Amino acid sequence: MGNTEILKRGDIQMTSTGTGISHSEKTYGSREVHFLQIWSIPTVHGLSPKYFTRHFSDEEKRDKWAKVVAPAWDEDVETADRDGSGPAPVNSALTLYATILSPGQTLFRPLKGRKAYVHVIQTSGYNEGEATGASVRISGASGSELDLREGDGAYVRVDIQGSVMDVTNSGETSAEVLVFDLD
Repeated sequence: MGNTEILKRGDIQMTSTGTGISHSEKTYGSREVHFLQIWSIPTVHGLSPKYFTRHFSDEEKRDKWAKVVAPAWDEDVETADRDGSGPAPVNSALTLYATILSPGQTLFRPLKGRKAYVHVIQTSGYNEGEATGASVRISGASGSELDLREGDGAYVRVDIQGSVMDVTNSGETSAEVLVFDLD
């Protein structure tokens, strides 16, 4: 039996399975759990298993981008400490930014990769009908626009590296948004 860790709001756990691990997840107590599980393909295979936990408060993300995951080879990524600070290291060409965007606010996200994926986190809880929570509008230098509702996601093709994507909260509640900058 390994370590037990209880994750809370704002926690990120990065597990690199490498050559193999034993892993399980369960609800702690009787409360319903809502989280995102995201997988990426490593650029190098056969690495030793690694495990990192990082915490990002709501304040660190409120109306600004927090870099929460970044390639292990980036200069601002701490890989020596399992519970360090800064972005969680990943062995992929992927940088993940998070924000909690207030109604009417716009953030600009320069993109370094060839594509991006935008996801609006569903914070209103599970429902079987159409999403009723937060909504955002994403737009790019080409003038194209796309509206996303809570729980939606969309890939964005980057025509020119360094292009800037605008993310605007077009709804009446705060929107939690993730932007994956991908090579």
